[in-house]
Amino acid sequence: MAVERRIGIGHNLGPPLDMSWSAWLWRRAHAKAWKTPPREIAMLRIRRAERLGLNYRDYTAVVLDRGVHMDAIVFAPGIIIPARPAAPVQEKLARLGDCKLLLCRDDDGPLHTAIRDRFDDLAVARDPDMLVSAIDRFFRARHLPPRAGFMVGAQRWHERAAEDAGLSLFKPAMEYFAP
Repeated sequence: MAVERRIGIGHNLGPPLDMSWSAWLWRRAHAKAWKTPPREIAMLRIRRAERLGLNYRDYTAVVLDRGVHMDAIVFAPGIIIPARPAAPVQEKLARLGDCKLLLCRDDDGPLHTAIRDRFDDLAVARDPDMLVSAIDRFFRARHLPPRAGFMVGAQRWHERAAEDAGLSLFKPAMEYFAP
């Protein structure tokens, strides 16, 4: 039987304030980790984030959490229509810098020339197991650890495949391709 707690006047219905020692230590460590780095390091992170089409905060979170600089992007099946990519997708791909790109597709259909030339590798992946295998082959061929890359996807099974493959980050396609 759950105990019902009465909410008093002035309560904002937020979570209870955690004033424990471990919470204080966590807040202190969090503040120290996100302290503004020296200018040179911040500029380097900004350049590396822009090269991958990410913002500073996402890129820095991966560096702090995983301790790795990312060099590769995996585009999940259905994210980029290979025969006729949308203008925002073409613009985003054109702005990407020196990084490895894997395009996973649902089929072996025709490819737009700009798409074929831009990607380092193409793979057919119709289900999560095929997607994880394609990611593994891609990273092994380039002698990179999987945590040195992230996935742009749209569906829940894309996110699960990214986790199973050991990628550092999953970025929703709507957010990644937003202007």
